[in-house]
Amino acid sequence: MRIFVAGTGFTGARIARALVDAGHAVWSMNRSGRANLPCGVRLLAGDVLSPASLEPLSELPGMDLMISTLSGTGQKDPEAYRALYVDGPRRLSERLKWNGPSRVWLLGSTGVYGESEGGWVDETTPTEPLHRGGKVQVEAEHAIRAGCDACCVLRLSGLYGPGRVRLIRQALRKRSWYKPEVWSNQIHGDDVARAVAFLAGRNDPPPPVLLLSDDLPVKRREVFEWVRAESGLPEGLLNEDHPHRRGRNRGNKRVSNRRLRELGYRLKYPTFREGLAPLIGEVTSRVSS
Repeated sequence: MRIFVAGTGFTGARIARALVDAGHAVWSMNRSGRANLPCGVRLLAGDVLSPASLEPLSELPGMDLMISTLSGTGQKDPEAYRALYVDGPRRLSERLKWNGPSRVWLLGSTGVYGESEGGWVDETTPTEPLHRGGKVQVEAEHAIRAGCDACCVLRLSGLYGPGRVRLIRQALRKRSWYKPEVWSNQIHGDDVARAVAFLAGRNDPPPPVLLLSDDLPVKRREVFEWVRAESGLPEGLLNEDHPHRRGRNRGNKRVSNRRLRELGYRLKYPTFREGLAPLIGEVTSRVSS
């Protein structure tokens, strides 16, 4: 297929690589027109916040699929944050030419759920976000569904992998354990890319909503204890003074990946142990130095 991957960040670059490896023709775009992408990805310069810069998209051949990995992470301006998530995918989809119906996959977040008591969520759970970011994500989902013929929203759990090791850093702090009984749901960046390539290779279209998470929701305490034990460190201390220690347990939920497994995908990193183990040495060596 001809596939356009919007964004070249942590997930976008991995997805582009997995699709090229699977034999697809892949185009991508970012603001600079420069990125560390695999050979075979055609990269363009363009900024979804500047519609005029998207003109080169109209010169591309007809696409079979667009995958939006646009992220507002770190964006301080609320309007720019909204424009990235809500307006960005729509602007790109409108500029692209299509081989038949327009098909768009949007990488979203399980932050659209309002569950905060540790219950399970799946594709049928109502979206009732508790924070601004989740509300913008829901708005983005509605916008993309209204603007394309066939849409799939891939709602991701917490992303980790080389370069994204927040859980390990938290575990290695002397006083790291705030809200240790809150549930943690994770997925390795490589599994996101492999799952996207798997879905692209199927004859049947993916469902309208699909959760991407590993096989084992786990309490934060268990992750921290395991990381410290693997690092040869004593048990950590609960940080009673942390600003997040009190207040609502936002995001305290268990994410089911049953639908993903029913489609036939098998995770490379089914639990946090397989995924974090290769990353601990790199983090601890930096900490010790």
